[in-house]
Amino acid sequence: MSNGRSNNAMVASMLLFSMFIFYLEMVHAETYTVGDENGWTYNLAGWTQGKHFKNGDKVVFKYSPRKHDMVAVIGDKYAYDKCITPPETIVYNTGNDEFLLSGGVNYFISNIPRQCEAGLKRGWP
Repeated sequence: MSNGRSNNAMVASMLLFSMFIFYLEMVHAETYTVGDENGWTYNLAGWTQGKHFKNGDKVVFKYSPRKHDMVAVIGDKYAYDKCITPPETIVYNTGNDEFLLSGGVNYFISNIPRQCEAGLKRGWP
């Protein structure tokens, strides 16, 4: 009987420890403005250099909504490579859009004709 209680206590301890680790990751989440002071614009290839992204980090897209927009094509490398906005994808155009990074590769593109093809796109883990 005591062996069963011991196992239950072990499982409960492991669960609490896992929750604590998850909490620590969220507490240490970073916020990044895509493109830094230049915002969501062309030539973002070097922007990620020196940054260490992880799940739960927030990325903020700042841009002029009269000039640009942004689409999250999370995990869709084909859409990213071909600059295709999949059907039923939300097109963001507030000029101040925020996303939490999730597992896998996160891809973002412009939906405005020819902007993505000209380099207004970015993907990172």
